[in-house]
Amino acid sequence: MDPIIDLAEGTEENTLAILLADRIRQNVAHSARKMQDFRALRGSVLVVAQDTTQTLTMRFDHGRLTIHDGTVGIPSVTLCGDEAVLRRLANVSLSRWLRLPKVFTHTPEGGATLWDVARAMADEKLTMYGLLSHPRLLLFLLRVLSEEGPGRAWPGFRWVGRPDRKEPL
Repeated sequence: MDPIIDLAEGTEENTLAILLADRIRQNVAHSARKMQDFRALRGSVLVVAQDTTQTLTMRFDHGRLTIHDGTVGIPSVTLCGDEAVLRRLANVSLSRWLRLPKVFTHTPEGGATLWDVARAMADEKLTMYGLLSHPRLLLFLLRVLSEEGPGRAWPGFRWVGRPDRKEPL
């Protein structure tokens, strides 16, 4: 069964909605594990880009995603921040074991860690409502948005000296 990812009427001008829809569509098409996570998602996520005043609601329903412009219904999770911070959420690196977000380790070029997300929240650049009440929804959303997969090479790293050690260029 193919995933159904729809943009509701009026969402054509919302660049953040188009970006998220394309990213999810691409990731789900190329990875069976992301497809499995996508099918497990159920709930709504409100995304508010405060600097560009763009607002969108992503409504997940077990393999179906509808992205609405503005607020629709009562969201399970709300993400508020500048558009650059919200885009960086899609770059959170996942560990190979249990595919949980990496906390402190080296990440691919442009990648983010859970520590970066916590720092953005502490600096009040990012606000997450519903984080403690719906952690599974947020984890699966990060898994579906993340580009990193198992076995993917890390750009910016090469083998130096011992083959069991990676050092930055």
